[in-house]
Amino acid sequence: MTTDKRKERRIREENRVIIEVPGKWGPEGGPEINALTQDISLGGARILMMDEFFPVGSFLKMTLYLSRSRQIVKVHAKVRWARTIENSFYEMGVEFEHGIPASVMALINHLYRKEQNVPATIQAK
Repeated sequence: MTTDKRKERRIREENRVIIEVPGKWGPEGGPEINALTQDISLGGARILMMDEFFPVGSFLKMTLYLSRSRQIVKVHAKVRWARTIENSFYEMGVEFEHGIPASVMALINHLYRKEQNVPATIQAK
C-alpha cells in the first residue's frame, strides 16, 4: 500500500497551459510553450507537453486557462520532477509559488466552488 504525501487534494482535469521560462531567451521573452494539466491542486500540477523538457529546479512562468471556472491564472512554478513519456512527450510535476493572493483565490474558486468545500485555513473574508 502506498501513501500519498501531498498536502492538497489533486483534481484530474485537463486545462490549457502556456509556459514561459524567465531569462531563457533574454528580456524579449521567447516562444510560448503549449501544454496541458493532467491534474491540479492548490499547491501544484502535473503537466504534459511535447517537444520541450525542463530539468528539475527550473523556474517557470505559467498561465493556466481553467476550463471549469473559465478563469485565467498566472503563476510562477518550480519543476519538482520531470520524465520522458515517449518519443517527444514529457511530463513534469510543478509546485506553485503563490506570491499573488489573487492567483490563490482563483485556484480555490476553481477547485472547490462546485463542492463548497473550501479548506478552513484558506477561506477568503
